[in-house]
Amino acid sequence: MRAVLLWTISDFHAYGMLSGWTTHGRLSCPYCMGSTDAFQLKNGRKTSWFDCHRRFLPINHPYRRNKKLFRSKRVVWDTAPPYLSGEEIEKDIDYYGGCSTVIKGGNWHTPANMPDGYGTQHNWHKKSIFWELPYWKDLLLRHNLDVMHIEKNFFDNIINTLLNVPGKTKDNKNSRLDLPALYSRIELHIRNDGRIPVPIFRLSAEAKAALFKWVSSDVKFSDGYVSNLSRCVDHQGQKFSGMKSHDCHVFMQRLLPFAFAELLPKNVHEALAGIGAFFRDLSARTLTIDVIRQLDENIRILMCNLEKIFPPSFFDVMEHLVIHLPYEALLRGPVHNGWMYPYERAMKYLKGKAKNLARVEGSIVAGSLNEETSHFTSYYFGSQVRTRKRTTSRYDDGGVIPTYFGEDVPDIFCQIGRLGGKLKEVWWSSSEDAHSAHTYILLNCEEIELFESDFVAQVEEAIPGVSNNDLNKRKDQHFVKWLKTQVQYDDQFYPQWFHELIQGPVGKVTTAPMYFTRGYTFHTYEYGSRRATMNYGVCVKGETDFYGIIKEIIEVEFPGVIKLKCVLFKCDWFDPTVNRGVRYSKFGVVDVNATRRYNKFEPYILASQADQVCFVPYPRIRQSGISWLAAMKVTPRGRVLSTDEQPPLQEDAVNEVEVPEQAEDVILLIDPHNPGYEELPEDTMDEANEDEFEENDEVDDVSDDE
Repeated sequence: MRAVLLWTISDFHAYGMLSGWTTHGRLSCPYCMGSTDAFQLKNGRKTSWFDCHRRFLPINHPYRRNKKLFRSKRVVWDTAPPYLSGEEIEKDIDYYGGCSTVIKGGNWHTPANMPDGYGTQHNWHKKSIFWELPYWKDLLLRHNLDVMHIEKNFFDNIINTLLNVPGKTKDNKNSRLDLPALYSRIELHIRNDGRIPVPIFRLSAEAKAALFKWVSSDVKFSDGYVSNLSRCVDHQGQKFSGMKSHDCHVFMQRLLPFAFAELLPKNVHEALAGIGAFFRDLSARTLTIDVIRQLDENIRILMCNLEKIFPPSFFDVMEHLVIHLPYEALLRGPVHNGWMYPYERAMKYLKGKAKNLARVEGSIVAGSLNEETSHFTSYYFGSQVRTRKRTTSRYDDGGVIPTYFGEDVPDIFCQIGRLGGKLKEVWWSSSEDAHSAHTYILLNCEEIELFESDFVAQVEEAIPGVSNNDLNKRKDQHFVKWLKTQVQYDDQFYPQWFHELIQGPVGKVTTAPMYFTRGYTFHTYEYGSRRATMNYGVCVKGETDFYGIIKEIIEVEFPGVIKLKCVLFKCDWFDPTVNRGVRYSKFGVVDVNATRRYNKFEPYILASQADQVCFVPYPRIRQSGISWLAAMKVTPRGRVLSTDEQPPLQEDAVNEVEVPEQAEDVILLIDPHNPGYEELPEDTMDEANEDEFEENDEVDDVSDDE
């Protein structure tokens, strides 16, 4: 047997130790190498990658000829540095006298021990031992840039600069002193009287207060999705503190695309929203080659848009490395194969076993042995003994085997799920509710589809040219009665469950405040509205996506021998009309109008059809007449969708990008999956497949009436 080292996964500091390329200084980028345009700021005393990204644009892009918004009087005709193969990199190392170890004697950081040209032409300080592997030079990707740390550092730089956090902001006095020699943005230059002008990207006192209030009280996600972000708000210090990598990950991808829509100028908001959308699309569980190539084109323009707004001190190596992330995704695939999240969590788990800090390694080994021993011996205990392995998880949905009623019983009665909280048996609130629930169950049962088709054919024959709305209304009102009559005078044999189903549910239903299914935890609005999490938002996918709030969770039972049962959600639906009840942002954000409701009485859905959604309002300084809520779909934690559960690829789905012509223009990310998206001019850039730009949630078919 042979073991093959596919690639390494580490943070950027360890990248230098593993690869042999020093990851600090002007040549720290391991892809641009000696061809970088980075420079050192005279007053800031740090390396800046400002105006290093126009060379990645197409040769005829207008940004290349812009002499005002970037470095003064500079037109860029250089092309992007080529990506070198393994053989070319090894020849480069050997050319500069690379060796397996540093020169003997002294510290390798000192220039005397470095090969000729170190720090000016190259950053090779050693030849990594990995080059002794015979296949190492043939690998397409040898070391991964850690998206987790890059995203966190990028977000920290953004939020600290917007909030002007002392000691952490990238916009300080030294950065302003460097501006006159770099580019002619006079509005940011220090004035003759010593005053420092306030930039457009800095939040005002009112905007800060609105942002902190929004995060403290309005931003809520589902249980287990993210930590409580309200605990990260430091009102006294006017900053965010204690945010972990995953907190920054959620804020960057979920909140940044719309958080500053009403707090910052439009061009600043759209530049930041584009970066958040880029990381969201890059972190998708499934990527296609066309999507990656489109991301590669998008990030070049997005970085230039940021350069038009933020000072040169903002762009350190972490901001520059983002330009190379699509290339690595093209070689590696989705980012979860190359970032640090699983290993950081594994290290936290192991460090938790260290009881003796003086002997950390031995303490971890002893704790691991104790755990393995206890797990092994637990298999010899009786089933009545409660062990750690047998403890029911917090999100247990009732087991891996669904309720079994018989071989021919429809799947909607065999769903996995568990009611939680205080159960109650109550009567139906009205006969209209019972009739609507019964009709919905019948219309969503596959075995009833043939009868539904016959009913539609009879209505269309009796009323030529009947509209879809009228047809659905008649279906809701008369289908149950028609089906009973049809079966009564039909001589065919029907199974027992069929006769029990068409007779209607019993007069009492079981209600619960919680329901666990498919990794989701659903709450009713009354039960969950006062909690720090939001588990009462749902979405039903169909020709038109319906967004709503769970009002009741009920278990419906049918009388008879089999006693069929299924769980329904009674929901209050938002108006699904495009641009009136629902709007779709160019950055993939779906908003629902909180003041408009669906005008038809169709409150019920099957629990198996519901995807969980979190509704987050916009942070505002002044209240407006229309209250829009950002609807964010979440996936269950610890669940990976199987191939059968993932939605099929849409070959005709495209993502169009408009080339900015003016300073205030930014890249436009259009989501064609959503109806009513804005059409762009014909001179747009190349189109790309956007089938997996959003997170892959489970998709179930919905009947036409929904």
